[in-house]
Amino acid sequence: MINPRRLDLNLLDLLLQIYDSQSVSVAGANLGLSQPATSNALARLRQMLDDPLFIRGARGMEPTPFAERIVPDIREHLSGIASVLNDAASFDALSSTRTFRLSLSGLGEQVFLAPLARRVFERGPGIRLENASSPFLDLTRTLATRESEMAIGLLEMQDAQLRQMHLFDEDYRVIGPPGLSPRRAATVDLCQERIVMAVPSLTYADDVEQVLAERGLANNVCMRIRNFGALPELLSTLNAFAIVPGYLGRRMVEAGQATLLDMTLPRGRQKVQLVWHINTMQDPGCVWLREQIRDLFQNPDICDNADNSPDRA
Repeated sequence: MINPRRLDLNLLDLLLQIYDSQSVSVAGANLGLSQPATSNALARLRQMLDDPLFIRGARGMEPTPFAERIVPDIREHLSGIASVLNDAASFDALSSTRTFRLSLSGLGEQVFLAPLARRVFERGPGIRLENASSPFLDLTRTLATRESEMAIGLLEMQDAQLRQMHLFDEDYRVIGPPGLSPRRAATVDLCQERIVMAVPSLTYADDVEQVLAERGLANNVCMRIRNFGALPELLSTLNAFAIVPGYLGRRMVEAGQATLLDMTLPRGRQKVQLVWHINTMQDPGCVWLREQIRDLFQNPDICDNADNSPDRA
């Protein structure tokens, strides 16, 4: 059995060079090695892998069946290592194939993922995004171990190892079926209406439950669902209303999926924050992604349709 601890990446590079050039001397020259040094390196490689690897033939150094099997995987893994090391020193979004892991709640996924993915893929078409969602109580450990590299949400973290960036202040808004006339929208009395409650995260659910309780509307909830995806059809089908984050509500209005009501809610605005661990502070890729998130969401006008209205608690 081959001991991985004995592997020398320089020798594996020589393996690829000989395979491509079919010449030991050309491979050595490409790597800046003398003929004796190249021969010695090949001998070490053969001993390390317990195979001749190449046999002299009519067309030069021809790979053994063992070499034929391992070369494609070695080439892929060496390329991956080079990409990781290059990304660690610098980051070129256009050429990167890096996977970034975020921690988003169900609400965060609904609100942030689509616009962020659109922006990231425009600037880095080979980049991949993954939502490795973490419970709030486990978030510090998740970020410290880089299971997630950053988190976005209604987060107030108290840990010296974490850093936070305030993106914007969120509020809660009432939405109704699309196509409501201005007159109907202005005269809605929620005490007389059905309310659909979407509760994709515990933090959000607790907040909205409190809003409903403060307004005496808890008994008006006709349905509780786990995500916002079904809301547009339910609002129309049931002629119902819902309380949602303002940012999501405005997006639904823009998509023709809801009507936004001008209604005061007895609730203060909540901070939406970007959070990361100090172990990614100098990571060029993470710095780049944080800049994309900041430019996309850190906007004083992101809740711009009611800056001077009584909705602002």
